[in-house]
Amino acid sequence: MLTAAGLLAAGNSAKAQVVIQAPAGQAYTIANNVSASAVTEVKYQWYRNNNPISGATKESYTVPAAQAYGDNVAFYRMATAQECAGVAEKKSNVITITFTGYIMPTGCTLVVGGLCWASAHIDNLQTFATRPDMYTKFYQWNRQTAYSASDPLTPEWNDTADTSQTWTFNPCPLNWRLPSQAEYLTLHNSGSTWAAAGTRGNAIAGRFYGYNHTQCQLPNQMEGCVFFPASGYRANGAGVITDRGVSGYSWSDTNINSTTAYYLGIGQSGGNDNPSAANANGKKYAFPLRCVR
Repeated sequence: MLTAAGLLAAGNSAKAQVVIQAPAGQAYTIANNVSASAVTEVKYQWYRNNNPISGATKESYTVPAAQAYGDNVAFYRMATAQECAGVAEKKSNVITITFTGYIMPTGCTLVVGGLCWASAHIDNLQTFATRPDMYTKFYQWNRQTAYSASDPLTPEWNDTADTSQTWTFNPCPLNWRLPSQAEYLTLHNSGSTWAAAGTRGNAIAGRFYGYNHTQCQLPNQMEGCVFFPASGYRANGAGVITDRGVSGYSWSDTNINSTTAYYLGIGQSGGNDNPSAANANGKKYAFPLRCVR
């Protein structure tokens, strides 16, 4: 593990920028040289490219290996304390890091836990959609039938669940695969923001995931993010599209039993997007599909 030296104490008047090169894909610690001091408790918050880093509230900060990539990535720390005159807030110097030797995989704007997330759902089997903010075709668990993304329903609905314990074919393009329930949970824990249609370049409503989820914009400012559209789902029974523009779903590859499996669900409140045991549904429901590698 590498350590960046030269971090000035929060509150130091010198704001000289520290420029560093570091190997990509390795955890990298920006060390605290001098702690901030105050009569009351000092609280810290680290920022990456002016975006607060979730959970980064210690004097030092370690850039996780999966996020150690990019050119001229700016990090700094804010120290906050309650003083007699009010809240005092001091900023450390900016440390700019260029992570060398890493090339973002094609079709990927986000790496979480060493896993590359595809930028868009698949549409037809083994083919990514042309945009992340579009309604794509729906698929039942372990079925190759691609149901239409809009009404009328085509082809005819199959109301019988596949009972396989695993997907017996790979619906993703070459070298890609479906995520597991655990991998969806890791994506969920990276942070997310709901965006109504048209608010951040997204043609339809959905949720941005990733360490840069509060700042990303479609179509060209997506480093550190992926977008999941609120496509709704096709319900068992008649295959009717439900909750379009309100919520979105995508299958994991993780089986529960012969009739149910895990999925990632997204919604405006964020309460439905944790792929926990509660997020399981019948395999005859049809959801869009996202791939990883």
